[in-house]
Amino acid sequence: MATVERYQTAAGSTRYRVRYRTPDRRQTDKRGFRTKRDAEAWANQLEVDKRRGAYVAPAAGRVTLGVFAADWLESKHNLKPSTRARYRVVLDTFIAERADVALGDISRELVRGWVAELSASHAPASVHKTVGVLRQVLAMAVADNRLVVNPVDGVELPAVGAVEQRFLTLEQLHTLADAAGEHRPLVYVLGACGLRFGEVAELRWRDLDLERLTVRVARSVTLVDSRFVVGTPKGGKGRTISLPAYVADMLVPGSPDDLVFPDTAGGHMRGTNVRRRWWSQAVTAAGLFPRVEVGPDGEPRTVYEFKIHELRHTAASLAIQAGANIKSLQNMLGHESAALTLDRYGHLYGSDVDAVGVAMNALLTRKCGQGVVTEPVDRTGPSLQTAV
Repeated sequence: MATVERYQTAAGSTRYRVRYRTPDRRQTDKRGFRTKRDAEAWANQLEVDKRRGAYVAPAAGRVTLGVFAADWLESKHNLKPSTRARYRVVLDTFIAERADVALGDISRELVRGWVAELSASHAPASVHKTVGVLRQVLAMAVADNRLVVNPVDGVELPAVGAVEQRFLTLEQLHTLADAAGEHRPLVYVLGACGLRFGEVAELRWRDLDLERLTVRVARSVTLVDSRFVVGTPKGGKGRTISLPAYVADMLVPGSPDDLVFPDTAGGHMRGTNVRRRWWSQAVTAAGLFPRVEVGPDGEPRTVYEFKIHELRHTAASLAIQAGANIKSLQNMLGHESAALTLDRYGHLYGSDVDAVGVAMNALLTRKCGQGVVTEPVDRTGPSLQTAV
């Protein structure tokens, strides 16, 4: 049981200390209370925390955020290189600016202030990603018994607006592919098979079976710190998808280990080079999604904009038009769950309200096995009328 003692400071002031035992039976104390009442209140809360298993040693929270965040990142052994690089950016910017703050001093009020500062200069999506890293760091602090609760939990973040998904019609896809010239097969693979850019950039001829019309998506490549890193696809799982014969006929097989779509030097494609060298010109030639903006000369001009990743949305849209069910679409896109696929593309399946109504009417008016046929409800009578 904790005890309260009075003592004198070097300056002659009266203070109180609480002597107590930690859960592992070590004796220690906490001093500096100005009144006996404050010391007793702290001691009582201490005993409650010990019984609830929520005790945190005062010294545990003195570790600084910068030191602990570095330990947290070091402990993450299964991160993809691109994810680790993204976390590192947060540690080198947001965390570094607050590196000297002790874990025990991070309160919800302080986190709310940090969120407000971020929101003033960053987009909502960036705020969510940055605060998400902080939440993970402090979650490990809770697990390590350095904090009682995670001060990020419950802090309101700015709303992220829904990003409009744009899809090409079949005619627009043909037009874009024709405008891409020699890169026509790549446009069709992205727009008809739904691969991510990193997956198609690492696609090799051994992954294609042009006779069975299948593509094995087993790897993806990411540019991290100006270096290409090959790893598993997003989600960590490979998949086999169908290759339309129309697209397969455009492909001329090479050596098994060669890239199907190399850059001009024979290595992996860079998204920035693709956009600069031919993609932007093809989008403009195809006249996709025009908008008017004011040019450097102050005069209005029409610009065309369509992102490479949006060909993935196009593939999903065309697959649904072709009759693909949600599980087939999930496999084609490499989503971790059908729920994710439904969240993103379920609206493209349209409404079944009319079909359900017809089916229910057929059910309600069908003949029963005993030769009983239900009739419409007589709303003027006391009960449902039936005829045998």
